[in-house]
Amino acid sequence: MDSPTSSQSETQAAAPGGAPSGAPSRAASVSTAAATSTGVDARIRLGLIGLGPAGQFHAERLSLRPEFEIVAACDPAGQPARRLPGPRGTDRSINCDLAELLARADVAAVLITGPTPHRADWAERALRAGKHVCLDPPPCANANELRHLRSAARDTGRRLTVLPTFRGSADFRTALDVVRGARLGSLNAARLVSWGKVVPPVVTAPASASAAPGANGSVVGEVDLFAHFAYQYVDQVLQLLGRRPQSVFARILPAGQSVASITSTSIAFTLAIAFDTGVDAAADALIDVNLTSGAVLQTGWMLAGARGGYSGGRIYLQEESGEICDEPVPASDRPASDVYGELVATMRDESQAASFVDDAETVTRVLDAARESSRIGQSVPLETE
Repeated sequence: MDSPTSSQSETQAAAPGGAPSGAPSRAASVSTAAATSTGVDARIRLGLIGLGPAGQFHAERLSLRPEFEIVAACDPAGQPARRLPGPRGTDRSINCDLAELLARADVAAVLITGPTPHRADWAERALRAGKHVCLDPPPCANANELRHLRSAARDTGRRLTVLPTFRGSADFRTALDVVRGARLGSLNAARLVSWGKVVPPVVTAPASASAAPGANGSVVGEVDLFAHFAYQYVDQVLQLLGRRPQSVFARILPAGQSVASITSTSIAFTLAIAFDTGVDAAADALIDVNLTSGAVLQTGWMLAGARGGYSGGRIYLQEESGEICDEPVPASDRPASDVYGELVATMRDESQAASFVDDAETVTRVLDAARESSRIGQSVPLETE
């Protein structure tokens, strides 16, 4: 498959003008010639969909990367348009219409950062228009939407990927080093507590996804609790334990409150995940978040294994005498995750793109089960794939 570089854009520009916008045959007109590996011609020419805080964040950082060029941007959700950052930001088109952006021949791929409930629709339209698609996490409102996008990507021959945004924290990288060092033995438990007092962003929950962006039915201030405050932790614990999740139990505080009624004044939940046993003992994870508690407690990841435990930058191991001894764990020297380097790699390597989407789909399935569990008050099994 071709890479989404300027060579693709030039081929799209040469495509027959009579082809209808969004027709599946458009993908077939894209050249399969290998892209050049250096120089301006190797830049990935992006369209940015979503100009809110996340879109501005990515635009600023992408403007510093020579591998990318944001050639156009739009915000179908009607968020206030701003100039794009970077030396030539004022020259870039900020379109009011998504169709106009997707019709541009110089846009090879799109990065979608707009409100989660609308990402699946925008992503499918981009895929049908012959664009490669990258989604900022959380990628979609639910796992079914992500599965549908994977099918659309296969149908159109375009690449679909999800940015691995949440794997760069020092705490997670150090915990991952401990796990990979194998000193703890087989892991059987992971715990994380995040209590504090923060002001959350104004977002719209999947419960309002049926409403048009900006319509009265879109409830400003409504928060999809699990998508916006659990996604990163679920993604991390799946990497740490390296097992398939089997069931999920979730409870929202105050007890009995539904996901659809969560507001910016009540962000508190407990999420428990049971994992398959494989050849080892069973494992589970517990994530306890209360960002409106007033009390501050940030534990980072705490891990328990067959031979010891890890917490707060220290590893605890049992000596032959039975005594538990602890020692400090050096901060990880693993380089911080280069999210945009990963994006370059996934745009040029289909198997790597699929890997990130696999991970995102598993996380989203867990969050779907958490929503259902919080509604019915029972553990929800995850279907076997």
